[in-house]
Amino acid sequence: MALVEKLAVGDILAGRYRIERLIGAGGMSRVYLVADLKLSGKTWAMKEVRAAPHMHISMEEEAALLIALNHPRLPRMIDICRQPETGHFYMIMDYVEGVHLDHYAVGQGNDLSLQMLVSFGLQICEGLHYLHSHEPPIIHRDLKPANLLVDQNGEIRFIDFGIARRYKEDQQEDTVLIGSVGFAAPEQYGGRQSDGRTDLYSLGAVLLYLGTGGLHSGWSEKAANVMRHNGYEPMLPVLHRLLQAEPQDRYSTALDTSRALSMITVEPQSEKARPVNRCSVIAVLAASPGVGATHTAIMLAHTLSRVSKRVAIVEMETKSRAFRQLGQIVSGSVMCRTEHSVTPQRFHIHAVDYIRHPSRAEWIELLADGYDYVICDLGSNARKELLEEFIRADLPIIIASGAEWREEDAMLIGERVGEGIRRKWVCLVPMGGRNAIRRLRKPLGTERVHEIGAENDPFEPGEEMMAALMKVCSPVLAKTSRMEGRGFGLKRKRWKGRGD
Repeated sequence: MALVEKLAVGDILAGRYRIERLIGAGGMSRVYLVADLKLSGKTWAMKEVRAAPHMHISMEEEAALLIALNHPRLPRMIDICRQPETGHFYMIMDYVEGVHLDHYAVGQGNDLSLQMLVSFGLQICEGLHYLHSHEPPIIHRDLKPANLLVDQNGEIRFIDFGIARRYKEDQQEDTVLIGSVGFAAPEQYGGRQSDGRTDLYSLGAVLLYLGTGGLHSGWSEKAANVMRHNGYEPMLPVLHRLLQAEPQDRYSTALDTSRALSMITVEPQSEKARPVNRCSVIAVLAASPGVGATHTAIMLAHTLSRVSKRVAIVEMETKSRAFRQLGQIVSGSVMCRTEHSVTPQRFHIHAVDYIRHPSRAEWIELLADGYDYVICDLGSNARKELLEEFIRADLPIIIASGAEWREEDAMLIGERVGEGIRRKWVCLVPMGGRNAIRRLRKPLGTERVHEIGAENDPFEPGEEMMAALMKVCSPVLAKTSRMEGRGFGLKRKRWKGRGD
């Protein structure tokens, strides 16, 4: 059944939501911008749907899906209502300002770099991984540029879950064959049930569509040639696997896909070719408690601050108290150590910004905030979400003990992150000694195992330590580094608790 006439500007629903304007429309739904009469100045997106009898998922089911979701790349629903006289169902959710992904790519034109395209793929993988990790998994089933938005910070946001479904293990095929032509996987046309690999096919179609300027969304040699001509050849092996007709021939998970995308080498070309506000993330993870992850992360941050304008260090482990204690010293509340004492979430020491325990949304905003480098202190608790940040980092650094009886701790981390990450990670061993370095290289699968010496003042590391750390960071150092033409002949000044 088709939708009835549009709601008019000024109409009020549920005594609370005033229609401001129509912002989008599809075959079975419309989306309006509405003003909240109870929260002055607040606007929302309101999705209006008349569910057809043949649709496999009711609006109540879609609402239940959305209510259960909590991720900054996914829409957050705050209210639902129904008009009994028309049968229309309304979902009130966050209004995200931005442009559809395909329109954004067109606007970028020749400035849509390989690095930017890879970044889009990684961000979409992040949202898909969250959905597929639910129990049971949630399959989007309609991933396409029109359902993806690029917000004001250049971040990807999913905006429509109209045909999402929960995976049913005992079901042979989908109840209803539905999806968008050009982006739907072959199994969505009958005979098999869609699963997480269905969304991965659509991801490949989206990236191919963007990389070919909208000419192709299915794999062919012609499409591959267009990708090569446009400068995206390094992506072809990943896209070829994503776009396989048989699900078992694709990547198994969004996390596997993210790992493959993160391994694509992007040759630095020019500042113009770099994505806007794209910082380099260095993740520091301790293989064992007490080996010095926070101490090393602080040294890295203050070393990089000598060659960069903006550097931040972020404490990601919520149980850690190190930044809380530093923040109290900086704010002058060190003498007030009660649980209710005020501790700043952000503070400044020398030229480095310190951030404590950001939310997921705050973390995404931080990455687009113009920093050159963000040091991510993951502590020693290798929880799943922290390990994912380690995998996504531009430079993952593991801090390992030189003690022979603790070698297995680092090896276990290596098994969890996979071979692709082990090929690019760096291992630092505080005061490890040559024997420990030689011993760790083979089981860790890398020659990039380095000893670092003792350093009492991480806020003002010595020249020898800075030189060693700069060598470690060489894969992510910007070409425009202010280090060019100058050394580290800076007088050390010990930090005495001031933030300046």
